[in-house]
Amino acid sequence: MCGLDKYVLDLAAGECSCRKWQMSEIPCPHAISCITFKGLNFESYVDDCYKKEAYIMCYQEVIHPVNGPELWERTQYDDVIPPPYRRPSHRPVKKRKRRAADEDNRSQTHLSWRGQVQRCSNCGGEGHKKSGCSQPKKRVCDMIF
Repeated sequence: MCGLDKYVLDLAAGECSCRKWQMSEIPCPHAISCITFKGLNFESYVDDCYKKEAYIMCYQEVIHPVNGPELWERTQYDDVIPPPYRRPSHRPVKKRKRRAADEDNRSQTHLSWRGQVQRCSNCGGEGHKKSGCSQPKKRVCDMIF
């Protein structure tokens, strides 16, 4: 147990329900507390690649340093440079491409005015909206309190 949380631990398999031990091969804090509570050797539960012997075996050969760029051998070819960055002049394209199935879903969730007759809220006429109305604008009566 760790506070109010409970974790299931299998020392023989090297598994904990928090999954940190499986991901890193290093015992998680829950496993460490269980190992020390039982009085077991902690190093036997750590993966071999983290031990000193593996480090020494990996770096037993001498790694020779590389000369700096000013000491590199010059060639007859021009230096390689990256291409110039050109900023696009248009709006970037969406990464997600819509499929035919997406159109069906959109029609179920999106309301459309297609097929409806426009009605003006100023004069009540059909075929135009208030912004395109040629009639003088109605005055809203101010209510006196």
